[in-house]
Amino acid sequence: MLNCNIQCDVPEAKKFRFVAGNLSLNFTNTVGGKRGAIARENLHTYGVVVSWGLQAGLLDDALARTLVKEAEGRPTEAASVLNRAIELREAIYRIFFAFVENGSPSLEDIQVLNRELASGLSRLRVTTAKERGHFEWDWAKDEKSLDQVLGPIARSAAELLTSHHAAHQVRQCGGDNCGWLFLDASKNHSRHWCDMRDCGNRAKVRRHRLRQRREASG
Repeated sequence: MLNCNIQCDVPEAKKFRFVAGNLSLNFTNTVGGKRGAIARENLHTYGVVVSWGLQAGLLDDALARTLVKEAEGRPTEAASVLNRAIELREAIYRIFFAFVENGSPSLEDIQVLNRELASGLSRLRVTTAKERGHFEWDWAKDEKSLDQVLGPIARSAAELLTSHHAAHQVRQCGGDNCGWLFLDASKNHSRHWCDMRDCGNRAKVRRHRLRQRREASG
């Protein structure tokens, strides 16, 4: 477990990117670079976890501010939630990276996922949808529950994992300095990059420069 401190404001500086096509995979991508190489941790405080949940649409602004305010008086619990968030994130990453490598997830990582499912699913509710006569899943909002962001993440991972076809469509970005995961929903399942405008464009520029050097030397 990491020994993490709490910052009791909703951070504004860090803007997260959501390019994975799946909530739980987007959460695994809160690490920059490649795990096992030069990885950059972005979840430094409980406030950042709340900020990610706000940007992901799991929280509204009022609830996000209430949670970080609530955490001011419960710093030990907030630090524990931060550690759980990181533990869940890494378990989800390893589970789906196992699919990338045509392997099997470990029992230990499945147990981490199941613990958060057991903790969070009690907040799941059936509510009336905007369309008359229709119903939908929603999460009960609780201003006292500092860990409420984790339930939707765990459920997203479980749904992806139990959808055998979709789980086998998880890919890892081919960028040299990127290890992000994404769900390949392309027509021919030939997507190589987390984001064509970012890693894909850099690879394109790199290939162009390499071709130019070869032509100049040949």
